[in-house]
Amino acid sequence: MEFLRRAGSGKRHAFLLAAALICSAGNGAAPHPGREENVIQGVDQAELDRETNLAGYSVTEHYTLRNGRFQATAEMTVAAIYSKGAGKSYQVLSRSGSSALQTGVLDKLLLEEAEMSRGNTRQHALATSANYKMRILGEESLAGRQCEVLEIIPRTKSTHLLKGRAWVDAEDHSLVRIEGKPSAGPSFWSGRPMIVREYERIDGFSLATKSHALSDSFLLGRTELTIEYSDYKVTGTAK
Repeated sequence: MEFLRRAGSGKRHAFLLAAALICSAGNGAAPHPGREENVIQGVDQAELDRETNLAGYSVTEHYTLRNGRFQATAEMTVAAIYSKGAGKSYQVLSRSGSSALQTGVLDKLLLEEAEMSRGNTRQHALATSANYKMRILGEESLAGRQCEVLEIIPRTKSTHLLKGRAWVDAEDHSLVRIEGKPSAGPSFWSGRPMIVREYERIDGFSLATKSHALSDSFLLGRTELTIEYSDYKVTGTAK
């Protein structure tokens, strides 16, 4: 009888183990191709809607740049205006700190951002399947929003395209967060920084609210850039 009891117990343990393995395999299985295709199409549509319907906005941007090797800091506050077709223009409101970091990094960054905001350069920087290979990694709650998490791999080398991950809203597929390293290093930056950019829905549009870039090189040490966006005013829509 003891033998039979142990044998029955062993069978139950084997059954439970098998069930656990099946459940585990199901959780880690690749998403259904149709679902993945629908999510990617949703991401493309969300970016297209924003590009089509956002006529313009104004925003205050605060830049903080720190370099650990030389114990240098620079800050800049700018008023930025975006107009569809014309891109972004900047007016510097205040600046302080290292003049070398101001002219060597922050001023060049503003020129780069202005260039990136218009024409073909802007189109080639969007988070769409035309610019990225995308694959669903899973789901995650972020900033109170249920998100699809995507692996993103740039189709071309560009300072504006990140190799990493993107979080998109599970309902409208708008960007919530994107992180990774540029597929090409900016000329004014040492190496390829790790970039994290966060977005919020403002007047119906997904707009950046914070960006953080971090790099660590032998020559320059740790360099950290934070951009905070505030006081958005959507000036019009093309709807």
